[in-house]
Amino acid sequence: MNSAQLEMKAYFESLPVYSEQFDEIIDQVVSKVGNSIKKKRGQLVDELSNSNKDFWFLKQGYLKEMYKNPFDKEDSLFSLIPPKSIFVNEDTLFNDQHPKHYFIAYSDVEFIRFRFSDYEAINRKTPLLNILYLSGTAEIQKNRRARLLMLRMRKTSDKIRWVKEYRPDLFHAMDKVTLAQYIGVSRAGLYRAL
Repeated sequence: MNSAQLEMKAYFESLPVYSEQFDEIIDQVVSKVGNSIKKKRGQLVDELSNSNKDFWFLKQGYLKEMYKNPFDKEDSLFSLIPPKSIFVNEDTLFNDQHPKHYFIAYSDVEFIRFRFSDYEAINRKTPLLNILYLSGTAEIQKNRRARLLMLRMRKTSDKIRWVKEYRPDLFHAMDKVTLAQYIGVSRAGLYRAL
């Protein structure tokens, strides 16, 4: 196994649902992933096209998940994806529609692909794979729900404190502009609070 595959294996083993019964399935999954793809800071992740339903594992770096905001002149930050994370283009995977979300390398990044066709083939033989997938998805959703609760806070200073306390990995990785987008305030509001 190469280093990216080993890190992906470690990710699956860190999920709350993990037990030794998943070892064989995890080995099947990591044996199917391709070579690492690298992007420089600011590059668009064009591998996630409007027809791509693959799963991706971010080995290192941070990705900005952006969405096309119909009410604003510029697109908005949907999420900042940290290293050692699974991510997908949910618009395409679940809705078969042209993606409204896209991904930009926030720093230099390295990620690997697990093809949707491989997922389906393994899942037909071993439906236990769905439990791993759901567990990984639940972790993503748990972080999104926590952020939505933070966005409801009235004071900018409370939002900043929340990110420092609950997402210190993101807080230390973000510049001020991205932090303002992440907590849903203007840059001026952020600077006043700081």
